[in-house]
Amino acid sequence: MTSSRITQSEKNDVVGCPQCDWVSRRVVLAGNERAECPRCGYILEHGKKTEHFTLVAIAIAALVMLLASLSVDFIRYSAAGVEQSMTLMDAAWQLSYFHEKVLAVLVLLTVILIPFIYLLSLIWVYSHTKNAAWNTARNLGSLYLLRLTEHLKPWLMTDVFLLGTLVALVKISSLADIRLLEGFWSFSAFVVLLLFVYERAKHTPVWRHLIKTSQSAPDGKPGMTALEQGLQTCPVCYALNSQNADTCYQCTEPQKTSWWRRPGTTVALITAGAIMLIPAHWLPVMETVRFGSDQPSTIIGGVTELWQSGDKPIAAIVFVASLVIPVAKVLVLITLLILARWQTPQTVRHRLILFKLTDWIGRWSMIDIFVVAILVALVRSGSVMSVYPGSAAVSFAAAVVLTMLAAMSFDTRLFWREADK
Repeated sequence: MTSSRITQSEKNDVVGCPQCDWVSRRVVLAGNERAECPRCGYILEHGKKTEHFTLVAIAIAALVMLLASLSVDFIRYSAAGVEQSMTLMDAAWQLSYFHEKVLAVLVLLTVILIPFIYLLSLIWVYSHTKNAAWNTARNLGSLYLLRLTEHLKPWLMTDVFLLGTLVALVKISSLADIRLLEGFWSFSAFVVLLLFVYERAKHTPVWRHLIKTSQSAPDGKPGMTALEQGLQTCPVCYALNSQNADTCYQCTEPQKTSWWRRPGTTVALITAGAIMLIPAHWLPVMETVRFGSDQPSTIIGGVTELWQSGDKPIAAIVFVASLVIPVAKVLVLITLLILARWQTPQTVRHRLILFKLTDWIGRWSMIDIFVVAILVALVRSGSVMSVYPGSAAVSFAAAVVLTMLAAMSFDTRLFWREADK
């Protein structure tokens, strides 16, 4: 931990690191301080916190912006005398209309439903943490919602969808006149507010407000790993629990997850994702009909088209997000799994940074799916000009989801266990 001021009441208050399993003592932090794991540098807690009332107010404002963006038109375009407009919901509905229900559900979940549930859960939790009339049932409900928000975080893709929208507009800007309507600006405001809430909620833990249990914490000692002490670290709230605990004593998160965080699971998910990448890049991801002529487009073909039309920065973004990142993620995860057997204290930090970077950028590969969703919803003028989802779209979406799950199942504690031998 970065601060050394220890209060008497916190003498036995220790916390485990979910990244390397090191046990540290929790300390009092000033507003500009943060507590880091002394072993791997993982941020365990921030001193600068946002008032609960402020978080609730901004989360409510974000929900209002989301509902506003759903109730009005999102984008309008006109080409060859034909004018069309779309709403945000059309990005999912039109995919469903063309029998791409899997993609429709994926877009609906990651762009609308999961952000909505995430904000609603935070509003409930943070508006009740200081309620004097607290009861056990409400406490358990808030614990569940707070744990739910932790599991939903990786699937919040509103910022990726917004970038995908801009890429889609660039692709058709030379073929039609585009107007950004009220729904687009409302959604943009929603994305900004959601990102603010996301960042501030990480800095404002509320576990201690919710604890209403007679169970005492295990006696963990700082300066050792939890495993060495016969303990395990909760991946959600970082509390220490006994190895045979079924649920975390502090947040009630299930602890029997060894089947998930193991190399075999990671290898299986990586393999499945790599297989899905083959049809994803070989088959057309979308098909454009112009005056009765069908023009299928692969991912590489779309990048080439953007490059030749002069939109080289956008072409580079799509190329990196759609081709480089998915392939690199598969190769990096496989390499790290192999190298985990030969770790040294000097190399483990560099490999950990590489893993964190790979994990973070993986979600941005969804840009291509969102581009297809926007174009299918917006460009539907019959034989004059229409866009249809291609057969590669589902394969590519599956590859992105599978590689994200592979990164989630990757147990970074393997690095340190091998390095300590």
